[in-house]
Amino acid sequence: VGKESADRAMDAAACIGCGACVASCKNASAMLFVAAKVTHFAELPQGQPERYKRAQAMVAQMDAEGFGGCTNTYECEAACPAGIKITTIAKLNREYLKSSFVHAEEAKASEGEG
Repeated sequence: VGKESADRAMDAAACIGCGACVASCKNASAMLFVAAKVTHFAELPQGQPERYKRAQAMVAQMDAEGFGGCTNTYECEAACPAGIKITTIAKLNREYLKSSFVHAEEAKASEGEG
């Protein structure tokens, strides 16, 4: 693992799951929390085997629980005692987008087998 990747993983791992980000958001968005968890594992070799499934599952669960979307007011970043940056949400969005393509390719491949 390169230093840059390790640093990003450690920054994301600092999340203590306290919920301050959700409580401070006017839309009750859990995106900073979910982003920290997804980004932490996506940056490490140990997290690679289920990288894309994890992103899909965590975003789906966040939606199922009724949390709102990011409103870009930065309240979550200001409230976070661990100092998780809002740019972590961009990393979540990137992981989720990649996982959507991987999921679509897997679905195509399984249709071809049936």
